[in-house]
Amino acid sequence: MTVYGLACFEFGGDLNFRDVVPEHAWRALVEQGRRVVYRRGAVIYRQGDRASSVTLLEDGTVKVLQVTEGGAGLTLTLRGPGEVLGEIGVILDRPRSATLEAVNPCSGHVLGARTFLAGLDRLDLVPTVYRLAVDRMHHVEQLRTDLVSLPPAARVARVILYLAVEVGRPSKGGTLVELGMPREELAAMAAVGRSTAAPVLRRLHMEGVLDLARTRLVVKDAEALEAAARAEGPGAPGM
Repeated sequence: MTVYGLACFEFGGDLNFRDVVPEHAWRALVEQGRRVVYRRGAVIYRQGDRASSVTLLEDGTVKVLQVTEGGAGLTLTLRGPGEVLGEIGVILDRPRSATLEAVNPCSGHVLGARTFLAGLDRLDLVPTVYRLAVDRMHHVEQLRTDLVSLPPAARVARVILYLAVEVGRPSKGGTLVELGMPREELAAMAAVGRSTAAPVLRRLHMEGVLDLARTRLVVKDAEALEAAARAEGPGAPGM
């Protein structure tokens, strides 16, 4: 699959809820929900809270964080339009496993847990939701495993590629990724320090692979980014 010129690389497959269910099923769930709007930086769900609802995200980007006991947060991934937010806690009847924060203004529809679960049964979507949840966990674990074996520069490129496939959207000159995080958080996602990530990002920018801003970037050359993620091109050691 290709997303705005970006191959899905090793991550592969559709991981967006709206893309894998019939349109009538998505609309049926939306119609049962209450419309909500979140400002930039708003906490949609908080780690540890009771999972009493889900949100069908129709616009905007959401950051998924895990918070340590000391209060530090690690960004795990980003979610975009067409996603169901908070479904794992509802399905398993467990507290929220992560905090979800709006990267930019977001809108969607909130459904209570019982309404959502009844809708899944009625629309015969339970197997789809379980499969999607398992696939997501598998791909996140695959990313973590891959990062261990890659040199630092390729880790940075791999994480950018992953996020571009997840939430990238068409923009002038390439694929826009609303990161909603400073460079330090992006470096932490790639399991490198900021001092390591900064020259890699600079090099990718100078090579014309990326355009950079503080909390967003544009992928201008998808093929070169994929090569860097394999330690074969710009951003790779010695290049």
